[in-house]
Amino acid sequence: MSYRVLAIAGTNDVLRTLPEQLEQTIEVKLLENANDALWDVRESPPDVLIADMNLPDMNGQDLAEILVNFDLPTRVIIWSQSPDAAIQQEAERGGHFRFLQGAVSLETLLGVIHEALVEEPRVREPEPEPEPEPEPEPEPEPEPKPEARSSAGNRSSYRSRLTSRARSRPPSHTDRSHQQPTAETIDIHGLHGGTLVVNADKLSPIRSVMSQLSQELGPQCILLTDRAGMVLVEVGTTENLPTIILLPLLSTSFSTAGEVARQLGETDATTLYIHEGVNYDVYCFDIAQRFLLVLVFNKKVASSKIGAVWVNTKRAIRELQDVLRER
Repeated sequence: MSYRVLAIAGTNDVLRTLPEQLEQTIEVKLLENANDALWDVRESPPDVLIADMNLPDMNGQDLAEILVNFDLPTRVIIWSQSPDAAIQQEAERGGHFRFLQGAVSLETLLGVIHEALVEEPRVREPEPEPEPEPEPEPEPEPEPKPEARSSAGNRSSYRSRLTSRARSRPPSHTDRSHQQPTAETIDIHGLHGGTLVVNADKLSPIRSVMSQLSQELGPQCILLTDRAGMVLVEVGTTENLPTIILLPLLSTSFSTAGEVARQLGETDATTLYIHEGVNYDVYCFDIAQRFLLVLVFNKKVASSKIGAVWVNTKRAIRELQDVLRER
């Protein structure tokens, strides 16, 4: 059985020797930066990815965070040659296969890689659904009494028919107003019941966050839309872009993704749509299943790097959530 290992070495000379150190049954591909690795992983996920902590375009921890959200079977190994307890704690929470620190011998490194290759990919098992409670047996209906021919009996029968109709009619607006509401609460970063609202007072800080993101990444435009695809805030230009058609299509896709998240019990999931084209790259991020943040890159002007887009946009989304939660 053959395996595939992807190594992002950065300035780590030991990782650069892996193609010569591992046996022929293990294919090793050596890349220089994290962005190239992310595109490669999307096309053909390796069995194991090992990366140095210090990379030219992002650190290994950011790379690992992106890979976890891709939900791939790849086992991730990060090696920090400078020990750092805080980074180690963060890595342990991030679901990496292994986090290495300090000086690591070649023998130890090869052993860790072999352990990762033979381990079965971790699959998140869905939580078992609770068994439905048995429905109570219906109470036996009382036997009808024989009708009397007297006028009093007729009035009683008439009242019974009115009562029966009242029981069968749908509840009126007044009746419904007394029922307890069952509105769904939103859980965003642990704030139960939080709501996200766009109003005139928030347009300026929202535009400021989006403008900063535009300066960092250089897209043609960044759009904040509602779940129906209606543009709320726009930075850049949408010239020559079919946004009237494009945004509702993205909205439809994310409605399905939102339902998937709800069925899995996810309240703070990140959904990302990526289109890599000849002329345009499009990234669409979900914000708390309420809004969409769309980035469009004109490749004739500026190309996109998935790693930089992910890291910077995730930070911007956190800032936007803070603004949208403010009263």
